[in-house]
Amino acid sequence: MPELPEVETLCRQLNTLLPGQQILAIEILDPRLGTAAGLAGRTIEAVSRQGKYIKIGAGATTPGCKPGREKRRRTEAGGPLNLLLHLRMTGRLFWQRDEAPLPPYTRMIFSFSGGRLLLIDPRRFATFSPGTAEAAPAPLANPLEEFPARRLREIAGDRRLPVKAFLMDQRFIAGIGNIYACEILHKAGIDPRRPAGSLKLAEWRKVEKSAGVVLPRAVACRGTSISDWRDLFGMSGTNQDHLEVYGREGEPCSHCGAPIERMKMSGRGTWFCPSCQE
Repeated sequence: MPELPEVETLCRQLNTLLPGQQILAIEILDPRLGTAAGLAGRTIEAVSRQGKYIKIGAGATTPGCKPGREKRRRTEAGGPLNLLLHLRMTGRLFWQRDEAPLPPYTRMIFSFSGGRLLLIDPRRFATFSPGTAEAAPAPLANPLEEFPARRLREIAGDRRLPVKAFLMDQRFIAGIGNIYACEILHKAGIDPRRPAGSLKLAEWRKVEKSAGVVLPRAVACRGTSISDWRDLFGMSGTNQDHLEVYGREGEPCSHCGAPIERMKMSGRGTWFCPSCQE
């Protein structure tokens, strides 16, 4: 599942291509994604990330534009919109510069003068929502930029929720998923099973410091390619070369040498070191 670093990677890459480009057409190939009426003719203003959502800001429609592959009609002027994309479990975006055959599982096509943006999603869980709404905010909306220990302690309160589940809960912290929760807690030396409310401020400071290493490094590596993650141009990320616990069951811990263990927590695989995570 694309997490914060993967979505951030896509947003940065999209921002080098889309701002200033006009949407010539949007073709939806999967009815689960809804409709795209009235979007052709709009100009992309910026691309940003809200948690795991990709937010594409589209300006007002140019009156009289021809929507290309949509129904041939004059588009009425409309105000700016946010196009919110959530890739969910298996969604990814791919930039195609020519009219090559569509890759398997292509669900949506954004056409521009310089190429086309494809949404590819084998399991069909990705969502697309055009409108004026924003993604629901979390108390910590961007842990890549702000992850203060005191705020974490305040949000955790006296919650009995395991700290790993707390870090992954999008109601509290936007963007962190399974891979990076495992990695952050290992680097911080915190047992993922501990209740979030049991951590002292000094321990949250370790979590803050660990996140400040794990997340920016993953972005610099263009994400973690363990299975099917690819960036906007179809290239694998390289952060898998830096993983210390995730997917490393039975291998020695990089901190103490003890074998990494795996357990199930809330239906998700959880990797940790039983020796140095307390």
